[in-house]
Amino acid sequence: MSQLTEAIDRAQANLSWRRTIRHDGREVTIALLVRDADWRPLHALWWRGKEVCLIGVDVDGNFFLRHCDGSVRYWDHRLQTDAVVAPSVREFVSRIE
Repeated sequence: MSQLTEAIDRAQANLSWRRTIRHDGREVTIALLVRDADWRPLHALWWRGKEVCLIGVDVDGNFFLRHCDGSVRYWDHRLQTDAVVAPSVREFVSRIE
């Protein structure tokens, strides 16, 4: 099992009590994390950027995306924007409080 898989599995196991991440001065509550074995390229009409995989969803239906450069981005549907929340998936899961 890779270190990334272990980190994601640990974050999923703890999601019932560690489920928030700070982004742009606010707390975002994570509703779901996707196992890394289930990551697939996102094909959506609204996405115009480079290849990403959906790795999580917040309680408002916004997405956490793993970008092809390795960073994790937060897609805000209302604003139609994405912002980097962590330089890597491992860093992203380490920031979950």
